[in-house]
Amino acid sequence: MKTLLRRLPWLLFASVLLAGCGGAATRPDLARLYEEDTRNQAQPPVILIHGLMGSTLVERDTGKEYWPGGLGTLAFSNYRELARVRDVEQRGGGLVPGDLFYGVARTDYYEALIKALEDVGRFRRAEPGQPVRGENDRRRYYVLLYDWRKENIHAVRQLHEMVEQIRRDYRDPDLPVDVLAHSNGGLIASYYLRYGPQDILDRNEFTPWDEGAHRIRRMVLLGTPNLGSVISLERLQQGVKIAFRTVPVEVLATFATPFETLPHPDARVIHGPDGELVDLDIYSVDTWRRHRWGVFSPEVEARVVAAAHGPETGALQLAALHATFARHLERARKLHLALGEPIQSNGVEVALFGGDCTLTPGRAVLDEKDGLRSLVVRPDNVQARVDGVDYERLLMQPGDGLVTRDSQLGRGRVAGMGAAYDSYPFAQTFFLCERHDQLSVNPYFQNNLLHFLLSR
Repeated sequence: MKTLLRRLPWLLFASVLLAGCGGAATRPDLARLYEEDTRNQAQPPVILIHGLMGSTLVERDTGKEYWPGGLGTLAFSNYRELARVRDVEQRGGGLVPGDLFYGVARTDYYEALIKALEDVGRFRRAEPGQPVRGENDRRRYYVLLYDWRKENIHAVRQLHEMVEQIRRDYRDPDLPVDVLAHSNGGLIASYYLRYGPQDILDRNEFTPWDEGAHRIRRMVLLGTPNLGSVISLERLQQGVKIAFRTVPVEVLATFATPFETLPHPDARVIHGPDGELVDLDIYSVDTWRRHRWGVFSPEVEARVVAAAHGPETGALQLAALHATFARHLERARKLHLALGEPIQSNGVEVALFGGDCTLTPGRAVLDEKDGLRSLVVRPDNVQARVDGVDYERLLMQPGDGLVTRDSQLGRGRVAGMGAAYDSYPFAQTFFLCERHDQLSVNPYFQNNLLHFLLSR
């Protein structure tokens, strides 16, 4: 006790010192770090590509916002207006992208990232078609706003048109751009680098494009599901919850992107309750029809028919929905196989940023209850449990809550299947303790992003 009392003043002094250290700034001073770099007038322009649901959707004719809408929409809407209706779109109506979905309530998705580009990087937002006015007008960034309900190939072609227009605006036919792509946006950028604006998904062979390196200097993939996400399996069976409501399966199935973020065909992520691998083709429509999953479930089919104007119309709409589901599956299979081919980067620097501190669904169990089977991706939801199987260890992997670390790195395909395993050669990788929807606003990501983009 006397020894402790004699040491007490020194312990108090040490604690004061430690408290002083703990009170030091823990965020990087980005403005000071990159002040010198912002004087570089030769800095290439930056194109930001948002992720799934990362842009607003507004009515083409009136500008009325349907996604995300106001707080009333978040609280009460079932988002059936988001369903893609082809005849409406062909007549020139329907929904189109408005602007970035910056955030909701106190949750920021892109605003802090935009602030870092503008206030620290000294980039100014511009629109394609605005000619550059002198040397002081060259530090620009652009936002690729795309309809995230459509196949990614549509956004790929938008990206190509944007790059070509930017070159005309800069009066430089050889100008390269830097691409910053979040989540699903990374699949768009990766496809463009490999194949350009050509649609190769109806082919049996994937012919690479040799022009990517002439148009892109550096590319950033942030939280990109390079091998997909099993959470897409869950969503296509149950819908996706937004705030207090759920976008139902029959709406979600009209979008192409939930299919294009399914697990890679070579990933082999389906297990039985005993933990053993199960040979199940999730890209076969017969698998979904046989198990009565997704749009083939009795509940969904009943809702579709009930919402139609009469049983005949309902039957036609249901048949169309089934056909759309089958087409989305097959096109998504081809997309993943194409993106799994070795990339011809030809000198393009690709940096990977992501999160790996959150246990994230990385596999699925073919579960059974009351004679009905379902694909379960969360340990607590497994019903047909087998003693001795650690379902958390089986199903959960390090990631960002939506995409596993392995998927971001392009790791996890079964040996002997698919293309070579050097499909994703990254110049650098950097992982954070951050969840998927907060990656872009993390100051340590922004610090490393700016270093990657601004370094000469």
